[in-house]
Order: sequence, then structure tokens, then C-alpha cells
Amino acid sequence: MPAWRPLVAADLPAVSAIAAKVHPDFPEADAVFADKLEVAPQFCFLLEREGESLGYCLAHPYRLGAVPDLDALITLPDGAPDTLYIHDLALLAGARGTGAGGAIVDHLVAAAHPFGALSLVAVNGSVPFWTRMGFAPDTDPNVARQLAGYGPDAAYMIRPAVAPDAR
Repeated sequence: MPAWRPLVAADLPAVSAIAAKVHPDFPEADAVFADKLEVAPQFCFLLEREGESLGYCLAHPYRLGAVPDLDALITLPDGAPDTLYIHDLALLAGARGTGAGGAIVDHLVAAAHPFGALSLVAVNGSVPFWTRMGFAPDTDPNVARQLAGYGPDAAYMIRPAVAPDAR
């Protein structure tokens, strides 16, 4: 059974290799992955089974309704962060169907309560997965205009965080 653990800098080559396989249409520089880890290490994870890297998840604080540019270092919009933005959840084929995706989302939902919400951009036909995880598309036209670089099926999605006393 694969297990999630905190991501460390030595894992970044594995993250790059997984990203190249899972998201070939959305290439990002190694510096972008390193930036996410530096900004929010408590929200970055690697999925492993017997020492083999099978996936990763990178998230960071951001502003609700703002969509970060792809392949760019994090620049927080004005104001205090009010969402935990899931930059990427990438699983190799061998990790899909194991429950690992749902497990890390549950962990992030519980950890995001100080922000009030979680947000992400769903790509590559992943809207059904994110819908099952409790996310809903945001249809705000201002947000839709920010999705240009994410492909034609991209959807900005939001989910409320879970308050600690509601778990």
C-alpha cells in the first residue's frame, strides 16, 4: 500500500519525473516545484511504496478567486491568504485506484481550516474526481478568464475547509 510522507528537497527530481509523465502538456521548471516546497513545506507530500515514488501533492496558501500562473514562482495576491490552493496532485498509473488521492485530499481538507477553503484548477478531465472529493466549479467569469493557460477543459474548483470541531 502506498503511503504519503512530507516532501523534502531531495525528492524534487522524482517530482519532476512524475510531472513529466502525468502532465506533459503543462511543463513546469524544477524551480517552480522547489518554490512550492520552500513556501509551504507543510502542504507538500510524496507518495511512495517500498521506496518507489508514485505521486506527489503540492499545495500552498493563496487568495480565493485568484489563479496562479503555470510555470511561475508563487506571488501572493494582496490581502491575507484565504484558501489552500492545491497546485498539483499527480499520481502515476500504479497509484491510481489505491485511495491515495482521496487520502491526501482528506488530509489537506483537515489542515486547511485556518484558510476557510481549498481551491484548485482541475485539468486533464479530473473534474469528476474533484467533484467526488467535495469540490464544486466556480463559474465566476473573472476566474474563467484566468484559466487560459490551463487548457480547454480547465475548471476552477472550490471546497470549504473542515473546522477542527466538525471532524
